[in-house]
Amino acid sequence: MSIITLKAVVFDLDATLVNLGNFVNWREAHEMALKVYLSTDCPEETVMSCSGKGLFNMLNLVRDEISLNMTDREVQRIQAEAFKAVESFEMNGVQRCFLMPGCTKTLEWLRERGVKMAVATSNSQEVAKHILESRGIRHYFSTVVGRRPELRMKPYPDQILRCLEKMGVSPGNSIVVGDSARDVRAAKAANMFVIAIPAHFTKREVLEEAGADMILESMEELPEILSGLMQPKG
Repeated sequence: MSIITLKAVVFDLDATLVNLGNFVNWREAHEMALKVYLSTDCPEETVMSCSGKGLFNMLNLVRDEISLNMTDREVQRIQAEAFKAVESFEMNGVQRCFLMPGCTKTLEWLRERGVKMAVATSNSQEVAKHILESRGIRHYFSTVVGRRPELRMKPYPDQILRCLEKMGVSPGNSIVVGDSARDVRAAKAANMFVIAIPAHFTKREVLEEAGADMILESMEELPEILSGLMQPKG
């Protein structure tokens, strides 16, 4: 990648900035979201076929399917119910989660160089807000876009593009930092450079296949890498 003026970085939240997932019962959250979908107007066959793909894939896939025959208002109402069910489990991990190594140091490095920062996360808007505030890093981010009924979640680019829109920057002057293939695919769908920092459960080859431009071992490496690759906004 050629040297550019780096104006913004869009971060994922869980397993990138903080370790939330280890303190959330995702299995029960999945089951609760499934029950919500089955209690609505969603076709049972559709819901069950999407359920086997994992929680966040299910949330995306059900939305895609019901959007074919329902109005946007109906889709958003159903998604809001499912999202709320998942949020209750995420909230249980808010007070137990902790910052990933190198997180604060990296955020401060970027702030000192005038780089705007945002968070685009599949976790709920309220959960993201509580985590960032309780861990003392909310002030670094001008924009936080969490899971919202009106937006498709990653691997769609919607949340990332909303962050860029709110910050007033372009994809070509911004990068994405995340831990998963969903983060990488969303960044690529937004035509952005993406740096992956895999969590312990993420396979490097999966990130490579998704199209990660660079893969680091830790957030602690990010300032040095950015110094070598890009010219931050001074």
